[in-house]
Amino acid sequence: MSSSIYLRFAGPLQSWAGAAVTGNIVHTESEPTRSGLTGLLAGACGFLRGERPGWLDDTHFAIRTDNRGAITDEFQTINPRTEETRFRRRLLLSQGINASSAKSLIYTPDAQGGTSIVNRTYIGGGEFIVQVTNTDHTDELISALQSPVFSPYLGRKAFAPVFPFVLGMGDPSAIYEIPSLRKPKRLPEDTATLSFSLYSPELPTQRHLSQVPVVHHRRSWLDAVREKLAPLS
Repeated sequence: MSSSIYLRFAGPLQSWAGAAVTGNIVHTESEPTRSGLTGLLAGACGFLRGERPGWLDDTHFAIRTDNRGAITDEFQTINPRTEETRFRRRLLLSQGINASSAKSLIYTPDAQGGTSIVNRTYIGGGEFIVQVTNTDHTDELISALQSPVFSPYLGRKAFAPVFPFVLGMGDPSAIYEIPSLRKPKRLPEDTATLSFSLYSPELPTQRHLSQVPVVHHRRSWLDAVREKLAPLS
């Protein structure tokens, strides 16, 4: 039976870019995307943009949503750069073109040369267990995750994952056996129903619900992870 690598995607913020509504509105998806996961592994392996080998696209991913988090809005501003305006004006004059059009060449989306407001959404406080399976290239992925060339991040470079990020290796069934951490309730629960997404090469995303065991303290969760998974080696 093939072994899978298990990662934990958790942190204050995550961003898994979805479709842009306009140039100024970019929403995150509700969970890590296949392209984002593949890019993270490619960076850990040291592949530059455009150099990604084909075997990474053969990787199977399973995502378990332990905590959806909350969608967080961020507003950014883009101001026209006066230095660039002056440079473009001189360039146009040298070409015999009316310099009054220089300002229109400064790109600030939807702001007609003025200050533009960009709206982005992120996942705040989310937590996902990610299963990575690539039987023919397990050793390369283990080496990359142990000593990544480019540090893994959760969709944007500013969003580093919190510890623990690499959980270990185990059977594919472990994604259903690792417990989910839940706050203690007056009426204790033994299981929780979680959402799972399966990303397989050249197949549509498959989603389903399944029950997993529950623990109420991080130490108990870490003990269970150590029991179910082996360290990367």
